[in-house]
Amino acid sequence: MSYVLGIDIGVGTVKAAICRPAGTGEPGWGPAQPISLGARSPVVASALRMTADGAVVPAEVGQHPADAVGGYLQRVGDPLPMYFGGGYFPAHGLTAAMARWVVDRVWEIMGEPPVRVALAHPSGWGAGRLGLLQAGLAEADLMGCVAVARARAVVECHQAAGRAATVGGLLGVYRLGGSTAEVALVAPQQPGRMELLASAELSDVGGFEADGLTPAEARALIRPTVDLTAALVRSCGHKPEDLSAMLIAGADGAVCTYVSDLLAAVFPAPIVRDPQPRMTVAIGAALAGRPAVPAGQRSVAGPTDAFAILPPLNRTPVRADAR
Repeated sequence: MSYVLGIDIGVGTVKAAICRPAGTGEPGWGPAQPISLGARSPVVASALRMTADGAVVPAEVGQHPADAVGGYLQRVGDPLPMYFGGGYFPAHGLTAAMARWVVDRVWEIMGEPPVRVALAHPSGWGAGRLGLLQAGLAEADLMGCVAVARARAVVECHQAAGRAATVGGLLGVYRLGGSTAEVALVAPQQPGRMELLASAELSDVGGFEADGLTPAEARALIRPTVDLTAALVRSCGHKPEDLSAMLIAGADGAVCTYVSDLLAAVFPAPIVRDPQPRMTVAIGAALAGRPAVPAGQRSVAGPTDAFAILPPLNRTPVRADAR
């Protein structure tokens, strides 16, 4: 059965979700669901490592070998390359290598390729970074991959579940990642279409830092991200009471409660949680990537050697037999 694959590459882990067509005789697509990438975990580490035979694979969750490389998505657009596997590679090439690994892993699980791949990215990216990302994905034989802003993915997930309006109003988006917080203001225009009015990101504040802190310490750590959210809304000429809902993603457990309480103290709108907050972006990416692709038409080429598709600095393809 055909499916759309949504990918969310975070600082610590990588998540994925798939969306299949609706049941027999029903038009359109069904709901999106997470899909497990690891053998013992639903997620895999975002750090990449190279095996002895030259394959590029995720490191074990919770581990970061000395020769592994992570944080590449955040480095896309940085002119300095990243050292990996005995060579230097641009961050967008490493991002594409991880996306390719996820595609091949899910292909193995599902027994067929996706009709489309949707990769989430920071909402504040402009044309330059998106162009680099698409170039890397093309070299990974993922020419049909759709780049989806994280804010859109969060909204798509909540809308599909009926937790947010699809038309009218203003939606605040708050995502607390492992080491960054991203906030955005979105205006839904019609089902499947929305306008990103503004976005902002705060580095060095995230779930990793909040874990293990006392409630008072965690709230103090998170408070600047809520202040940033309020400032973003005001910068667009709106007031906190203008929002119809504030949508949360990323944070879970006690941290999610702290985030909800702090946001509720500033925004009178409903604070909407996702029951699977760590999977929100991946699910939303899969939903955002739903195409009108004719039956049987695929947008993903066959599996490739992961090392071979890492684009070197001189843009000359590196093949396994030429290492």
